[in-house]
Amino acid sequence: MTTPKALGQRVKSLRKSRQLTLAQLSDISGVAVSTISKIENGALSPTLDKILRLAGGLELTIGQLIGEETLGTETAAPNSRFQPARLVDAIQIDTPNYEYNYLCSELINKRLVPIRATIKAGSLQEFGPLEQHGGEEFLFVLEGDIEVHSEFYAPLSLSKGEGVYLDSSMGHAYVNKTDTRAEVICICTERQTLNHHDVPPEAAS
Repeated sequence: MTTPKALGQRVKSLRKSRQLTLAQLSDISGVAVSTISKIENGALSPTLDKILRLAGGLELTIGQLIGEETLGTETAAPNSRFQPARLVDAIQIDTPNYEYNYLCSELINKRLVPIRATIKAGSLQEFGPLEQHGGEEFLFVLEGDIEVHSEFYAPLSLSKGEGVYLDSSMGHAYVNKTDTRAEVICICTERQTLNHHDVPPEAAS
């Protein structure tokens, strides 16, 4: 499991190696200075949208940001890829709303981010502000019942075996509708399709 302290040290090291101030990284990633500072100090576990924004601002993949990929150039042909997805090999990041398990973290320069997640928040009030990041995502419910909240649509209820495809730049949140465990698979686009200019800095907190 990647701890908040280890991830924070990684972000700080990468930022300094690029000779970026907190304010400069904030400008290019759309993540507030105060949020980056808390992440770097290990006081905050970043959500998926924050990780994607920071990775995009640093011109890295999620794996490179977390430290599972090398930072050298990589030109492997996409059609040669073959990587099993096992939960035991996943990179785990725990946040108040989700427990993320990033699958296939060994693959370099992925165009998709496969995640198995546990939905923890039980209401939109508990979840807080809607999250948003570049790209698109597909979510499929493995166990439990969840409710999908979004910026432009009415809440959508999903049960085991059901899913939704959405524009990730639209504010969205997934919450657990019951007291039982809710498990999902979420496939998001990676940094290659992200454009930090599309994400207003004031949207991040």
